[in-house]
Amino acid sequence: MSSTSECSHADIACINPFEFIRKYRCAACGAVMMCTCDRGFGERFLPYQLAHGTDLHSGLRVDVTLGFVPNVCNECRGLRPEPSPKAEIHGRTSKIVRYYWRELYFATTQRFADWLEQEGGKAAVPRPQQVAKRKEIEMEVLTELKDLHARTPKYTYGETPASQVLSECSVPIVNLSASYVNAPDGTRTLSNGLGTFGTVEGLVAAHYRQEGYDVIECESRPFHALFGIYMYLLIEDPADKLQRFIGFGRRSPPVGDEAPQIWMNLPRDFGRPGYATRRADAIEEHLGMLEGQTDWLFDYWLEPSCDLRQYLWAHTPHDVDRARRLAKVLGDKTLITILRYLVSSYWAHYTGWPDLFAFKGDSYLFAEVKGSGDTLSEDQKRWVRGNATTIGLPFTLVRVHRVGSRSGPLSK
Repeated sequence: MSSTSECSHADIACINPFEFIRKYRCAACGAVMMCTCDRGFGERFLPYQLAHGTDLHSGLRVDVTLGFVPNVCNECRGLRPEPSPKAEIHGRTSKIVRYYWRELYFATTQRFADWLEQEGGKAAVPRPQQVAKRKEIEMEVLTELKDLHARTPKYTYGETPASQVLSECSVPIVNLSASYVNAPDGTRTLSNGLGTFGTVEGLVAAHYRQEGYDVIECESRPFHALFGIYMYLLIEDPADKLQRFIGFGRRSPPVGDEAPQIWMNLPRDFGRPGYATRRADAIEEHLGMLEGQTDWLFDYWLEPSCDLRQYLWAHTPHDVDRARRLAKVLGDKTLITILRYLVSSYWAHYTGWPDLFAFKGDSYLFAEVKGSGDTLSEDQKRWVRGNATTIGLPFTLVRVHRVGSRSGPLSK
């Protein structure tokens, strides 16, 4: 390994592109550093991020050993910056916000701080006025970023079209039709030969029930509950050397003498690929123990898994009921496959699960439902790919096409 003082740091890699002040590790000398272009902002607004970073793969702390070094990031080296889009969630669905999240934060924070200083500081400006001004500045910056991207894009949106993902993964598509009715109160309903429905999911559920299926409205949370119940013993293992004691607010109001705060063991690298790599043997031993046991273990581990399920937001009786029904139909082998997929990278795999689960007898399928004009999100595309390559669940996309629309009261 080269001496740090003599190294040119020609071969470096960002340890976590989702940090505001990014850290880079040199492959030759092993030093960890930051780029000088982030110095002004970091020292003014994020000084607590300058001593260490968090490895994206393992979740472990990485100490900065060289501080700020010139010409470290791609832009300062004259290279094209690598895109690191944030996940597509509520309030963050536009590509501009997802790809330019860092630029949006930097410019908004800088301008807001300058404005606040001109106004006499935080104590001189009422909190509501501060919130409104920051939002106003953020929208101005967002407009500028849109214009900049239209003229000279900094990032390339490298997202695969949904149609290509569906084709590559050989996903069957079922086409249904419905009339869309716009009610006077602003709500929209759908109507076809099966009746009138408030959502496309309700219409598709009726379609499968007509074909003799039982249907569970699914999405992701029942799978979070299954993960919590069947994996809590592994995740909270006190023998795990990276175990730490964490606290968080109870997800639902306390009942009786329940404390509002929950304290539990959780590995420092939980949910990251590094956890699955580090604990590969323990994971396989745990999953092997589940074979032939998942039926009775569901109730046996339901109460002890409560803290982890609270942490995963899979704590309600409705979540548990749907998880129980899924477990009974899917069986040990499929359940274990799902658990292995989730534990391999929980935070990357816990979203995007299909809307509906339809089953009759020994047959079942999962269905993702899309109305007119809707398309798969990035999380859903990731799940479709993961299902095709790893999980192997029977999966169908159901499209509900608009065949007409009208305004007025619903027909009885």
